[in-house]
Amino acid sequence: MKVSNPHIMIKQMALKVYFAGLLAVLLVGPALAQRNKGVVQPSLDWAEGITVDGRLNDWGDTLAYVHATQDFSYHIKNNAENLYVAIRVMDKDRQMQVFAQGLAFMINNQGKKRDGPTVYFPVADRLAFRSIMSADNDDRPDDMRKGALEAIRAIYVMRFDDVLDGQISLDNTYGIAAKATLDTADALCVEMVVPLDRLGLTLDNQDKLAFNIKINGIMIPGSGSSPATMRRGYGGYGYPYGYGYPYGYGRQMPSRPREEPGVWVVSPLAIE
Repeated sequence: MKVSNPHIMIKQMALKVYFAGLLAVLLVGPALAQRNKGVVQPSLDWAEGITVDGRLNDWGDTLAYVHATQDFSYHIKNNAENLYVAIRVMDKDRQMQVFAQGLAFMINNQGKKRDGPTVYFPVADRLAFRSIMSADNDDRPDDMRKGALEAIRAIYVMRFDDVLDGQISLDNTYGIAAKATLDTADALCVEMVVPLDRLGLTLDNQDKLAFNIKINGIMIPGSGSSPATMRRGYGGYGYPYGYGYPYGYGRQMPSRPREEPGVWVVSPLAIE
């Protein structure tokens, strides 16, 4: 009569469990990686009937592309005159990071994943924000995000050939415009427009361009910081950065921290 060794049976069962787990990781891992990467826009789309007012109803039912790392959706379009971008941020802590440091929309007309002309928006002015949220203000909004929207005073620009680095008026003569609102689902919605001629581009240029969109900010190695850990003050909304001056904006850092990379879209301009 053959007697089974219990130790051998236990080892065999352990091996089966191990290989089953390994198989699950091999099958599910790539799918999870793809999902966490988000949905990157493969090419630009033609823009029709877009009004830059912060309301995204002229972009369709929803923005089609997702940058999962920073938890926002986006879409880039162009027509014969302008380049448009729309961004939607659902997470309230990420929204406060946007108000503190802005969304950065960068264009490299050489098609390289490198620095280029950049628009930063919306950035709440520090002094205006403090005044609006002051306890002495009888009209102080209950929601500090609404106070931040009221405190937007300018658009920041960098690296444009014919526009000085710095703040430009919300109502400027350069054709660069931006608007932010909160929609009915409590998401922060942002639209920006940049004239193609400010970038030295026309539709005749069908070379690939590189576009980068990100919530401006830095990555702190080993800090474990995340939207969930940024909550402090003002009703639980976090803002780990100073208001009114985008991180790294026009300043040389002796030891520059690593910036959050954002999402890259490499594509020529769309043609009607």
